[in-house]
Amino acid sequence: MSEAEIDRWREDFPILKSVAHLGNCSQSAQSKQVLAGIQRYLDNWGSVGMDWDSWMEEIELAKAEFARLIGAEPDEIAIASSVSDLVSSVANSLDYTGKRKKVVVTDMEFPTVDYIWLANQRHGAKVDFVSVNEHHEIDISEYERYIDEDTLLTSITQVYYLNGFKQDVKAIADIAHRKGSLVLVDAYQCLGTEPMDVKAMNIDILVSGCLKYLFGIPGVAFMYVNRNLIQELKPSVTGWFGQTNPFLFQTRYLDWANKTSRFDTGTPPVLTAYAARAGLEIINQVTVPKIKDRIDMLSAHALNGVAARGLKTISPFDVSKKGGTTAIVCGDKVDSHTMEQLLRDRNVIGSGRGEVIRIAPHFYTKPEEIDYALDCIKDILEGR
Repeated sequence: MSEAEIDRWREDFPILKSVAHLGNCSQSAQSKQVLAGIQRYLDNWGSVGMDWDSWMEEIELAKAEFARLIGAEPDEIAIASSVSDLVSSVANSLDYTGKRKKVVVTDMEFPTVDYIWLANQRHGAKVDFVSVNEHHEIDISEYERYIDEDTLLTSITQVYYLNGFKQDVKAIADIAHRKGSLVLVDAYQCLGTEPMDVKAMNIDILVSGCLKYLFGIPGVAFMYVNRNLIQELKPSVTGWFGQTNPFLFQTRYLDWANKTSRFDTGTPPVLTAYAARAGLEIINQVTVPKIKDRIDMLSAHALNGVAARGLKTISPFDVSKKGGTTAIVCGDKVDSHTMEQLLRDRNVIGSGRGEVIRIAPHFYTKPEEIDYALDCIKDILEGR
């Protein structure tokens, strides 16, 4: 993307006029288009009131936009208020009574996902953790070792939330399928910045929310389930929108939908779906390959800047092995939350996690904003 294109897009994100917004691994900047999407809901509510037809149309349009992003069909998409809800729905739809009852998870997952699998141990799941190594990475050979003939499902993240380490999802899926395991991918930490084709990558289940790189807000998430798998899964975390006809209002039997909407639960997150669709439209309009190229360039710039300033990072130095996040160690002089607050005082938005402050650009980020943020981090660490 040319700098002229970037400048035009930056006009859609007003906060960029005054702030270096580098906390996109936690929340992206507010877009005028997303704000307009939210306003459409509010205007409709104010002028029409109850409008189930419009609400359901918006839900379906949001699902379709998400499906377009990942190379799926709209009827393979479910919607809920969070990734936790969606993974829970899948987890309790599995049968842990047979020979295959092991769930392989990793220490790289965002904790909510691991908690869900651990909670299902009471139903017979056997949870086995793959550890990260001293570089905060997992070698793909570990999956060959951990996934076996007893593995029911392998749950992985595409990008490690802490340091941006990126896994080869297709290679892991190939290992899992060769050994008879299903694969669930949490793409929340990079979706919108890394090309995703669930068919080509042979992914069974994929989940993501929208408030990070997809320009959305909290309170909405999507899940893809391969249509060949849908009929095998019978979720007990369910609701009226998980049924074939939610508006039939019968009470005496379950009639799960024969598409991925069987994982929808109660009244869908309507307002947040308006925001989600608007954000997804931006990603699909700019296109993920262009965004990836831009973020790879910015990521390399950040790594070079870290090295030049003598800062310490736990992120991979090979850009091909990382997402947009560069994690800089705060050390014992200032904790990461305090660092985040001190950066805000200098008009920089970063994201603290554990012992690191994360710098995560989006396509609208300028290299000089990264330089300024790194200078601020160095100054704070040196007490200036």
